[in-house]
Amino acid sequence: MTLTEVGEGPVRDQVDVVMDFWSQENSDVDLLVKALAIRLRRAAHHIERSLRQQLGESDIEVWEAEVLLALRRAADGCRSAGELLKEIQVTSGAITNRVARLEERGWVRRDVDAADRRHVLVTLTPAGLARADELLASKTQAELAVLGGIDRPTQERLNNDLRTLLLALEGPARPGDESLKHARPYLAP
Repeated sequence: MTLTEVGEGPVRDQVDVVMDFWSQENSDVDLLVKALAIRLRRAAHHIERSLRQQLGESDIEVWEAEVLLALRRAADGCRSAGELLKEIQVTSGAITNRVARLEERGWVRRDVDAADRRHVLVTLTPAGLARADELLASKTQAELAVLGGIDRPTQERLNNDLRTLLLALEGPARPGDESLKHARPYLAP
C-alpha cells in the first residue's frame, strides 16, 4: 500500500477538498486541469520554502544561487549576460542588476567580450566558485527534505511526466543548449 492509498481508495489531499468546492460552485471549470495546476503550484511552494530556509542559513537569496549555479555549470565558469538571461528567464534589467550585486560581493566579474564588444561576459571568481559549490550542497539538502520521502519509482514517474509537460511548454532542448551538458548535478532555477 502506498501513501496515496488507504483501505478502500485513495487518500484525499487538500486539493481534493478545493476541487469539491469548484465542482459544486462552477461546473464549467476543467477540474483535472485546475487540480494539476494547484498541485504543481503547491509542490513548487514547498520546494521554494525549503530552499529559502536552507539558503537563509547561508545568507544568500534564491536569485543569487540561480546565477552562481548557472555560471558553475559553464565549462569555464563564464557565460554571456544574454546566456544567463535566457537560462534564468528574467529581463535584461534584472540580470544586469543581479550580476552587479554579485560583483559587489566579489563572486563574479564582468568583462567585455573581446570577440564582440557588444557582449558582456560574466565569470565566477574563485570566491564565487567556492560559494556556488556550497550552494549546490544547500540546495540539494533542501530538495531532499521535500522530495526524499517519495519512493524512487514515483520520483522517476514524476520526472518523466514533468519532462512531458515542459516539452509541451518549452519545446525540446536545442543544439545551442549543449553548454548545459557540462553541468554538475544541481537544481536549476
